[in-house]
Amino acid sequence: MAEENVLIANPIYDTVFKHLLENERVAKFFISTLIGKTVLSIALRSPEHTYIDQKDKELKLMRMDFTVEVEEKNGQKSKIIIEMQKADKYSADIMRFRKYLGHEYMSDSLPIISIYVLGFNLPGIETACLRIGRSYYDLIEEKEMEAAANFVESLTHDSYIVQTPRITDRLKTPLDRLLSVFEQKNFMDKTESSKYYDHPISDDAVKEMVDILHYLSAAPEARKELENEQYYREYLKDTFGGLYAKIDEKDQKLFAAEAEIAELKKELAKCQKYS
Repeated sequence: MAEENVLIANPIYDTVFKHLLENERVAKFFISTLIGKTVLSIALRSPEHTYIDQKDKELKLMRMDFTVEVEEKNGQKSKIIIEMQKADKYSADIMRFRKYLGHEYMSDSLPIISIYVLGFNLPGIETACLRIGRSYYDLIEEKEMEAAANFVESLTHDSYIVQTPRITDRLKTPLDRLLSVFEQKNFMDKTESSKYYDHPISDDAVKEMVDILHYLSAAPEARKELENEQYYREYLKDTFGGLYAKIDEKDQKLFAAEAEIAELKKELAKCQKYS
């Protein structure tokens, strides 16, 4: 079991996240643990992309795309695209994701799995890690189908969402231990660019991630990149933080109102049924 309380760079930072996922073994571990399939091979499709919104030049999101060969539990092998996107502090950024996914559909016929790593919480979604899956349903016979077709697979996709603020100190499964690296606490200072990883390390892949992040927290060149991004984040927070906090507050209120309306509709339907 490896040493605890290691100083590491915060992987929610773009520069750190990029360096971490450029490591082939880490990328394989991250993707295979999240989607529950054995990753046989992986290749970065292109350098990471940072998208800057045309109307609001200060808002951006990061995206990395991989071509991955996976093995299913039944032994079948297939190639898929992993589209990994990351947004940091404001839920407004999530709306930018949709327009980039459409471009990927046009550029390749391989099935796509989207992974979203978020530095904020989505209203009403309490879990730290969520899968939004697909199923084939026969509307004529009204039953689930055990089937797959390339045409369908290339037009629809599964999604996985990681909400880093909701990660807890649970370490029961490989997924728990992977997510523990992204846990947002034990920061060294208010910039939140570095933090202490205070969990026992029993997985070789997690140890490699922690080792990389420890190096990035101390290496002069990596620190310079981190400081540049930190400066940008502070500017973004000072300039737009109040506005987006208000948007998030309104989103929370809207979600609560929609949930209340849904419950009232259920009660109304029950009353109408027995009246």
